[in-house]
Amino acid sequence: MGSVLFKKINVVDVRQQRILPSMDVLVEGKKIAVIAEHIAETADRVIDGEGLYLTPGIIDLHVHSTWDGSAISEDLDEMYGPYQAFLRSVQNVEESLKKGVTTIREVGSPKDLSVETAWAVERGYIKGSRVIPCGSAIQSVYGHVPSIGTIANTKDELLVAIREKKALFVKKGIRCQWIKIMDTGGAAGLEDIGPSMYDQDQLQFIVHEAHRLHMKIAVHAVSRDGIIECIKAGIDTIEHGPDIPDEYLDVMKEKGLTLVPTLAIYKILSEGVGVLSDFMVERSLKVTNQQRDTFGRARAKGVRIALGTDAGSPLFGPHPVVFKEMHMMNLYGMSKEEVVTSATLTAAEVLGMEHEIGSVEPGKLADLLVLETNPYEDLDAFTKHLVSVYKEGKLV
Repeated sequence: MGSVLFKKINVVDVRQQRILPSMDVLVEGKKIAVIAEHIAETADRVIDGEGLYLTPGIIDLHVHSTWDGSAISEDLDEMYGPYQAFLRSVQNVEESLKKGVTTIREVGSPKDLSVETAWAVERGYIKGSRVIPCGSAIQSVYGHVPSIGTIANTKDELLVAIREKKALFVKKGIRCQWIKIMDTGGAAGLEDIGPSMYDQDQLQFIVHEAHRLHMKIAVHAVSRDGIIECIKAGIDTIEHGPDIPDEYLDVMKEKGLTLVPTLAIYKILSEGVGVLSDFMVERSLKVTNQQRDTFGRARAKGVRIALGTDAGSPLFGPHPVVFKEMHMMNLYGMSKEEVVTSATLTAAEVLGMEHEIGSVEPGKLADLLVLETNPYEDLDAFTKHLVSVYKEGKLV
């Protein structure tokens, strides 16, 4: 693999949330080698970056790659089977990469298909976003979206499900290992959002066993009771988490847990009159109102908030949808600088990959976006003014 030298490009420093003007950036092979005011040596490709902006690739921590964002997306896996589901996954990760999403965490797919997608991307069979797969989501018999689930009701069943995930990850060479559990119903599901589907003893058992095997856990949690139980158990990322009391935001901060709020999808579902049933619209409206309040309080308390979208969910539209989420985070009180960091460095830290991705710094993989305008002034820079995408030093 060759080298690329960006000359006089403005580097978006997401760590310090500032612009480093008119810098030279040398990429050698897969990694960023040097960032300096002037680099004398040449490279295989030299790019005039004057007036352009260089950012890290975007990371989306909550994606369903086998869904297409249509009104019936959650039903597609059962309607058309696993082969078409895999083809949708391939198409969606390819489109996501082309539009600047260089890494996704896939948080629920039928029959562990996301693990196969991750394997195929890693080996170069698919030119798509890097996939951190959870496989199918572990859930109880009355869980949320059972078509993407692995059913486990008792401790014995949970133990088997967790260890089978570990064995699959090892077999497929998945280094960054996550599992997903469904602990409450969903706003757009037929089931009651209700209490926690697992009791505290079971949740602590899941956390202990997963962490013992060096895996982290993401949890779908929408009801207040379910969210509280998951926070008490110490689950690594709370997905959605619309209704969190102040005292449990404090617990999240103390334990180093992360909120992945997925704001945009609930706003869209709350406007789904005529497409979704009335009770789904009403529940989604309640959730989106709760989210705005919780998001502001979590930010004020310094709880770590990372970008995740629920890409693929009903009515969301085609992948990727991160830029809708970025605008919602900004609307709900985050500065544009904070939003960009949440979608890059913070997300990388959540994954435990901050030494590899998430910022434009020497030694990191060259997952890079070239933009025509400053994203700290206008987040539309990522959509309307995207010039080029690089993943591991290769032009996409």
